[in-house]
Amino acid sequence: MESSLLEQELERIRPGVFAILRASLRDPVLAEDLCGEAIRITIERLRREPLDEPDKLDAFVAQTARNLAIAHRRKAARQRTVTGEHDALDGQADARTDVVADAQQRSRAEAVRRVLRELPTPRDRILIVRFYLEDADRETICRELNLTPEHFNRVIFRARERFRALLERRYESRDLLSAWFL
Repeated sequence: MESSLLEQELERIRPGVFAILRASLRDPVLAEDLCGEAIRITIERLRREPLDEPDKLDAFVAQTARNLAIAHRRKAARQRTVTGEHDALDGQADARTDVVADAQQRSRAEAVRRVLRELPTPRDRILIVRFYLEDADRETICRELNLTPEHFNRVIFRARERFRALLERRYESRDLLSAWFL
């Protein structure tokens, strides 16, 4: 594949790869870093040896990105040090708790709950609550709602878009959106 054509194709793929990583990692900055890394690794791999099935470039980049996310999680788990002193600190109240920030957080949480209740489709509510609030894994949700992984991606995207639109109409504020989506 010609270099400029390859770069165009990878730029076309980038938003999808970023979405996969963002959903997996829940950290947009890290997702963007790993997305760029996945693209770089793909370019280096293709310079050394072409893919056996060039029409599966999307899947190759996506799997490379997933592998990077898995490696990141494993590395973070290995670097985590447990000394036991956190247990003692967890029970202590933070004297510097910002009352205003707590009130704003409670207000945002109530606004999100209100908008969730207003969603017209029960499946949208279930998906958003299970996936984003309860951190249920994708496979469990797919099994419970009888969805394929591909269908899950479309359904969660649409549910998120309907939630976002309702939130924007109701509050006309980017503050709640940034608290929820960023």
